Amino acid sequence: MKISTLLDKESVLSQVPCSSKKGVLEKISQIAAEKLGLDNQELFESLIAREKIGSTGVGSGIALPHVKISSELPATAVFLQCECGIDFDSYDGNKVDILFAIFVPEDLCDKYLAALSEISQKLLDKQFLRQLRSAQSNEQLFELLTM
Repeated sequence: MKISTLLDKESVLSQVPCSSKKGVLEKISQIAAEKLGLDNQELFESLIAREKIGSTGVGSGIALPHVKISSELPATAVFLQCECGIDFDSYDGNKVDILFAIFVPEDLCDKYLAALSEISQKLLDKQFLRQLRSAQSNEQLFELLTM
């Protein structure tokens, strides 16, 4: 499963005003719910439940929220570049400004791991991360993420 199959232009947003972990998870759930035709509150509660297990803030200002969805639905993702960092309970204590959320059907968990591996490899590249943080438009971000 490639990043380009998970994202579309409507689910990649730059310079999003983010003020809290709860607020950014609400924004992510709204975007994903619209794409999937699901209830926003249900997705939001799933994201919160996942965060209660352990923060998906992986360090270096990055969070990778992820939840399982019904097997009848397609896998999808939402990418947000926040205007400024927010507290996300990351293991390194740094504020998060890059969020890549993945919603994956229960029967595709193995393919989800491949997508997570691909985005993780990209996000380990400091130059790529700088490009993401300096992107000024949704289009720039989408091109960077899907090239």
